[in-house]
Amino acid sequence: MSAPLAGLHVLDMGWVMVGPVTGRYLADLGAEVVKLESARRVDPLRTLGPFKDGKPGLERSISYHNLNAGKRSLTVDIKDPRGREAILRLVDWADVVIESFSPGVLEGLQLDYPRIAARNPRVIMVSTSLLGQTGPHARGTSGVGTMGAAMSGASLLLGWPDHPPCGTYGPWTDSVAPRFIVPSVLAALHRRRSTGEGCHIDVAQAEAGIQFLSPAWYQYAANGTVPQRRGHAGSPLKAPEGLYRCAGKDRWIAIDASAGDAWQQFRAVVGDGLRDPGFDTLVGRLRRRQALDEAITAWTAPQDAEAVERRLQAAGVPAHVVSSAHDLAHDPDLTGDHYRTINDPVVGDAVIEGPRFRLARTPPRETRRGPRIGEHTQEILRDIGGYDADAITAMEEAGILK
Repeated sequence: MSAPLAGLHVLDMGWVMVGPVTGRYLADLGAEVVKLESARRVDPLRTLGPFKDGKPGLERSISYHNLNAGKRSLTVDIKDPRGREAILRLVDWADVVIESFSPGVLEGLQLDYPRIAARNPRVIMVSTSLLGQTGPHARGTSGVGTMGAAMSGASLLLGWPDHPPCGTYGPWTDSVAPRFIVPSVLAALHRRRSTGEGCHIDVAQAEAGIQFLSPAWYQYAANGTVPQRRGHAGSPLKAPEGLYRCAGKDRWIAIDASAGDAWQQFRAVVGDGLRDPGFDTLVGRLRRRQALDEAITAWTAPQDAEAVERRLQAAGVPAHVVSSAHDLAHDPDLTGDHYRTINDPVVGDAVIEGPRFRLARTPPRETRRGPRIGEHTQEILRDIGGYDADAITAMEEAGILK
């Protein structure tokens, strides 16, 4: 049986993460994805690494491979009228167009949604930016997902109460937004079946981030309280819940034993350290959280994190080792299918992520490497754009295909 999105055509004009991650999801579902690039203004992800064997190079970024696996690469100068015409020919072919330019850029290039829709009324266009296409601050606000994390409120909440905020790891909303974009695209495709019409999907990365912070917003909406940094203390309404030190360098265990049965099982496993009657009720544990956490740490600190996890899980207590990259790389649940080995002419064999899902009726697709810059330009212009060899040569000589 063919993949769910087999036959779907996607023009990916995004760069760095949000657009490319979205395109990668669609490619994993069977879509044919063409990624627009430029050798003059290289996708920053190609320069960020990490690089295979620690050797920098535009074709050596494993992050790039991971986010662009299975795509084909086209290099065209869209500022040149002939380059724009090439893109418009791909618009005629496309079912979905993804773009992550700053609001107003495509309008200036005459490639904005009204012009694209006039050419192909069935096209579904996704525009993703920090604050969306409209609103008082949408235009003129630049930045990446790190700014999106700050705008959404995530950065303020991470860190210790007596230290400045430490923010999120990397451009957080770049990873969050595609999880909203992909189902929106699938819904738009479903709608198009009955109406025959495309649409414009406008996704603000900061708003996508807010969705992951709803409890913090609700606290303010309900009573005017601004949530503050709590370190690793966990929920202010649950105890014990948090991260606890274990034996070894930077080894920790996450435990949530606040609920009745879990608490009783946890208390039985830990033993004497939690016999204090002040810990009998949730209210008592919340009032004496510091003493509770100290007692738990005294129990976990001398022990191996994996051993603590096994013991608590066997007792029905939610607990898991706080994974390092090493842990994830050797996790049997992940090594069995999540990680895939690609072979690239430049970097050789490398491990990237496979599809993030498994469909019962569709065998998993082979995970192909990411493309080299402009690797498929000629075949795309020929097979999709309808250009003959002479026209392609003329464009090359004019410097348009760079």
